[in-house]
Amino acid sequence: MNLRERVFVIDGYAGWDEDYRIKTRVISCRPYHALFMKQMLIRGELETIKKDFTATGPDFTIMNSGEFVADSNIEDIANETSVAVNFTTKELVILGTSYAGEMKKGVFGIMHYYMPKRGALSMHCSANIGPDGDTTILFGLSGTGKTTLSSDPKRLLIGDDEHVWTDKNVFNIEGGCYAKADGLSRAKEPDIFDAVKFGAIVENTRYHEEEGR
Repeated sequence: MNLRERVFVIDGYAGWDEDYRIKTRVISCRPYHALFMKQMLIRGELETIKKDFTATGPDFTIMNSGEFVADSNIEDIANETSVAVNFTTKELVILGTSYAGEMKKGVFGIMHYYMPKRGALSMHCSANIGPDGDTTILFGLSGTGKTTLSSDPKRLLIGDDEHVWTDKNVFNIEGGCYAKADGLSRAKEPDIFDAVKFGAIVENTRYHEEEGR
């Protein structure tokens, strides 16, 4: 990172419940990764963020230098891609991959470590609330329909992917949604389809040069 003219820093929260949230700082070489995590982490008022992070610092720091490869000559480094987490120094370092989802899943892994220690259950699921205040939790592997089912127009969305279940509530870990776009159509998933426009972040897609898209 010392080789770069500038780096990008995003401060935000993992978890909507203030009693359980993790103050997370992301340092990246690419503005794209900073923009991604500005969406996926929970934002706060600028003055609140400054005060909160200045007082005690972040609870965890993610350093994404994915365009630089890991040194496979180092012991325990199997190849040029490395996502390493250290719960002693409270740091996560990403090398050898530009996939922004590594940061999202990294935060989820961190929550898996801390939430059980606080008597809470972190879950890979979507969740929404019915008109009578009933909460539904939808479990499933990636790509099996959690996001689709959670976006029921008759129910209020809590979140589409990562949640924590406590004695008092079910809260979303994330501040945004991250959906698969394979086979996406307005007829099947209108909310997600209409979200893919200028300003949206889309990964692993092909560019149709003849059509300008």
